[in-house]
Amino acid sequence: MKHIRTAIALSGLLVLLTFSSALGQSDRQTIYIPFAFSVGEKAFSAGKYTIERNRRESDAVWVIRNKESGDAAMFLTNSLRTNETLDQTQFVFHRYEDLYILSEFWIDGSNGRQVVTSSRERAIEKALAEKRQDVILTAGGR
Repeated sequence: MKHIRTAIALSGLLVLLTFSSALGQSDRQTIYIPFAFSVGEKAFSAGKYTIERNRRESDAVWVIRNKESGDAAMFLTNSLRTNETLDQTQFVFHRYEDLYILSEFWIDGSNGRQVVTSSRERAIEKALAEKRQDVILTAGGR
């Protein structure tokens, strides 16, 4: 009986570890962004970026990092949902003339994250609201 309990406990632990590592892998995505952009108050050049949770136990804070330079920024997000299941990662940018600001991202599925609007973007929105466009990138590019 003691061996059965131990086997059940180890099986449960194995399932938990497998699920945790699979969850951790799906939360990290790499994408090429072909234009300069900003997240919050931080500006980035065009290039290849990874985006991932800052901590596994929290969805609120995410990190974007340039793969070549290591330049990074942490930013706050809110949850988004869609009834459609997306089969590719998507990044949505607000475009004001030649300025792109990361607005939301969707990593393989129906759950997305909306970047909390910075004071900088609110000021730009006031000045250039009629010129705003949304630009969507998928994992394969533009």
